[in-house]
Amino acid sequence: MPGRFKLLSLLIALALVVFIAASVYALTRPAAEPKIQGVLIQQGRDIPQFQLTDHRQQAFTNDDLRGRWHLVSYGFTHCPDICPVALSAKAGVARRAEEQAEQYADLDLLFYSVDPQRDTPQHLSDYVTHFHPRMTGLTLSGNGGEAHEPFERGLGIVYEIPEYDRWGEPYPDDHYPVNHGVKIYLINPRGQLQAVFEPEYNEQGRVHISRDRLLEDYLAVRRYLDRG
Repeated sequence: MPGRFKLLSLLIALALVVFIAASVYALTRPAAEPKIQGVLIQQGRDIPQFQLTDHRQQAFTNDDLRGRWHLVSYGFTHCPDICPVALSAKAGVARRAEEQAEQYADLDLLFYSVDPQRDTPQHLSDYVTHFHPRMTGLTLSGNGGEAHEPFERGLGIVYEIPEYDRWGEPYPDDHYPVNHGVKIYLINPRGQLQAVFEPEYNEQGRVHISRDRLLEDYLAVRRYLDRG
């Protein structure tokens, strides 16, 4: 009997050690990185110093990114489809976060115009506030120069404004296309790029931006960072 008692005690002690070790591992192991439609930048990436002008004709710099989270998209207000779809999706994310995930509702929205010739601050004001009261329109700095380039470079914004149509004729002054990428950027309260959300594509290969998918990815990133 003493031998059996010793063996039983040893097995119980061993099981307890295994249980404690498993519990410690479960509590301390890193959370699995969320699967999002895009890329998560684990440590965040600094954005070089920039200066833009917002739709209120005020300067907008790196300091204005700090303290809250931001969803950023870019394009131009004459865009017939994808830009308004992206803005509607972002606005929907902000509203749903307020309704369903209040702890993650510290979110503002930015739209950067790559078409400063037509998208003046006044024009941007009429445009962006239609989508959400906390949406800010941004354009090139009013003092000219290249102070906007670090913002574009820091996020990876790409676009082209062609001068000529396919027949080699110049576009009229106010009727020209803008070719641009389709990404939505998440900037953290330290003013760093935290994630890049990619669009989806339908069966015909057309770009599709889903509010529900964007909300799911935004919340996944926030919850993951909170656990970390």
